[in-house]
Amino acid sequence: MRAFAPPGVIDATSIGYSHAVEVDDRLYLSGQVGWDAEFDVADGFAAQARRAFDNLETVLSEAGRERSDVAKVTAYLVDPAEHTEPFLETWRERFPEEPHPCLTIVGVAGLAREEFLLELDAEVAP
Repeated sequence: MRAFAPPGVIDATSIGYSHAVEVDDRLYLSGQVGWDAEFDVADGFAAQARRAFDNLETVLSEAGRERSDVAKVTAYLVDPAEHTEPFLETWRERFPEEPHPCLTIVGVAGLAREEFLLELDAEVAP
């Protein structure tokens, strides 16, 4: 198993996890939220969504992968009635080309910090 801890995102090892691990050429990405490397959370849902996708792409790049390699994304949204359409706008910007990754959207009551409005995790197949 190989772990990834890229610069440009928070130091996950300081919290006790890896941003991604590769097992048999399959890459599993931990949940990415809308904060920067200094733990500053972006203001508002759209900004958090963009930053979470930016963080996801930073981790992918460190692992030698690209957005087009993503097979599946799970998006955890606080208040999905309000946030699903804005999320899908960002999704379509980030994944404009077919074939699109699989997507599961899960409505949640809350995330690890009160100010987080979404979290994304992903899998990349070999």
